[in-house]
Amino acid sequence: MLSSSIWAALFRISQLVPVVVALRTAPGSPCATVCSKQSTNTTGSEIACLDSDFSATSKGSHFQQCIDCELRSAYSDGSSGETDVDWGLYNLRYAFTSCVYGYPEKVNNISTQCTVNCQPLDTALEFDLKTPGANNFYAWCGTTAFADNLITQCEQCYNFTITQTQDPTNSQSQVYMANFLEALRYNCHFRTPTGFAFPITPTRIFSESLLPSSTVDLINPSSTGSSRVKLALVIALPILAFVIILCALTICCFFFIRWRRRVARKHRQSSHLHARWNDTGISTPGHTNWANYHEMYSLGMYQQAYVQQQQQQQQQQQQQQQGVSFANKDGRYHDVGSSKDRTEVTESAAAMPPQNPSPDKEKQKAREYFGEDAKQKQ
Repeated sequence: MLSSSIWAALFRISQLVPVVVALRTAPGSPCATVCSKQSTNTTGSEIACLDSDFSATSKGSHFQQCIDCELRSAYSDGSSGETDVDWGLYNLRYAFTSCVYGYPEKVNNISTQCTVNCQPLDTALEFDLKTPGANNFYAWCGTTAFADNLITQCEQCYNFTITQTQDPTNSQSQVYMANFLEALRYNCHFRTPTGFAFPITPTRIFSESLLPSSTVDLINPSSTGSSRVKLALVIALPILAFVIILCALTICCFFFIRWRRRVARKHRQSSHLHARWNDTGISTPGHTNWANYHEMYSLGMYQQAYVQQQQQQQQQQQQQQQGVSFANKDGRYHDVGSSKDRTEVTESAAAMPPQNPSPDKEKQKAREYFGEDAKQKQ
């Protein structure tokens, strides 16, 4: 009976003592005293969702102080590889999913349009949330659901909640949720090296001014420039290679077309000559002129011209021997100055030119003939 009464008393005492829960830190972290680590995991009892809760409630104030310490800390545990920055960002992710999606614990009953706008991000933000560790702190960053356009859409929605509050005493502003999400996006793009504090100060995160989009590495800005240069090269080199190949193909096509046209032109010329090779109707240069010349000065014409020349010479000789004749009134003719002794002149037969004179002799005779004819006309 005594033992049973003792156990009953202990049970009643345990019910009266509140369960102390806390936010996770790295093993041996100097922030352990601030975060009051009493459990192995972060729990929903330390999560606040409204901006006003982080200053008006003890749990909200405690959450802000713990996150502030962890993000400013450069502490890392050598054995586990965990850092305070890793756990600080994990606690922000835990708070966001609990307030927006009710996972892994539902901490309030706030329902807004932003829950719908941020719904596509739930699979990424809830990934390995219940089993955190050094090996999977940022595995969710590589999921396709955690896209920049979806993040910006969600942040803009929560940023507008500050203007939707009509009752100042009952503010429903949740701009902090947008800044939590932007801090997570920054560390996915530019991982905080071990031994460094988080580059975005916690006072900017716990503010109703929306953080700008993460585009520059705040710890090593030069690496961002080099990465941009590399990205530009990755984009530009394929385009440049394509342009070079296109120009080379254009030049090759140009010279190939010229070569084909030259070959086709030569082929047409050779085909034309072959087609005219056996054409007897086509005369060679000078053939027509020589034919006309040969026809003009043929053998028959030479013979006729020679006979006419001999006849003219005979008539002239007869006129010289006979003198002048005239007719009187009664119609009789009388010769004046004629010779008494008339000798009959007989001419030997004209020597006929050879039947087949050579072209050179024909040309010479033609010149002699036309030359004498011209003298007589003069």
